[in-house]
Amino acid sequence: MVPARWWLRLDALLRALGAPDSLARPHSVEAWAETLDQPERFEPIPPPAPCPPVEMRPRKLSVTQISTWMADPYAIYAREILRLRRLDPLDAEIGPADRGNLVHLVLDRFLSRYRTALPENAKTLLAAFAEDMLLQASAARPSVWAYWRPRLGRIAEWFIGEERRRRLSARPLATEIKGQMTLAGPEGAFLLTAKADRIDLLADGRLAIIDYKTGSVPSQKDVERGLSPQLPLEAVIAQAGGFENVPAGDVGELAYWRMTGGREAGNVQRVAEGTKAADLATEARDGLIGLIALFDDPSTAYEPVPWPERAPRYSDYRHLARIAEWSQAEEPG
Repeated sequence: MVPARWWLRLDALLRALGAPDSLARPHSVEAWAETLDQPERFEPIPPPAPCPPVEMRPRKLSVTQISTWMADPYAIYAREILRLRRLDPLDAEIGPADRGNLVHLVLDRFLSRYRTALPENAKTLLAAFAEDMLLQASAARPSVWAYWRPRLGRIAEWFIGEERRRRLSARPLATEIKGQMTLAGPEGAFLLTAKADRIDLLADGRLAIIDYKTGSVPSQKDVERGLSPQLPLEAVIAQAGGFENVPAGDVGELAYWRMTGGREAGNVQRVAEGTKAADLATEARDGLIGLIALFDDPSTAYEPVPWPERAPRYSDYRHLARIAEWSQAEEPG
């Protein structure tokens, strides 16, 4: 680079005063630059482990939050105790959650109108509902319309075919239905809430709990081990008569209906049937009572991802928990 005129004038002045090479670059400049960013010592920061007073801890959670409570307690701490919420980015595209909500709304609207019997042109009507709601959601995003319109059409075709087969042995009782029940904990009552995508009445008089999925589905193993307790806990609420306008009854089926509109438009994954559904509900209830008691202990901390192998795929609070910092520090070397 060309030296600045001020630098040249200063150098000339010093030379005239008998200080040759007074402004020559010292050999230690690189070392000085490196030391600017070097800490005096390295002290790995441990993971956060907040222990708020028991009276500040949540006494109400939904069935979908229970798995987060187990896999990432810090997320419950940040959301329910610190009251922190993620802000939606500006001009955000329609994401997986938005697409899932769209499918839920379409199916709820359709089944609410045709709960007792399906019309002959059911597939056409369902596709029309889907296109109408998609058009409203993607009015300013032609790419979303182009991508999701054919997928919703394939979902509609699959859903109507499955619905006609299912109505030979079951009928829908309620969709997008809210429910709740109260459980006892060491520090008082704990309210468990839910919003079931669908509850059916089976031919034998038992209930079926169905959850719609447009993305990944929990594995059978995770449900049986209690790591994904949403459906079993909804069964607990149903057995107690906690869903609005749905009489209490035994649960005979737990199932996920996965609908992507892809090459395989949809499929049914039954988690449990018969007595196995009731057994999973009992285990989920006992596990939740134990979890409530654990966090009613003031010494129990809300740690982030206590079991890394069970860490949730997405979290709005990873940066607040500094997971990238301390998880690297814990690695050998």
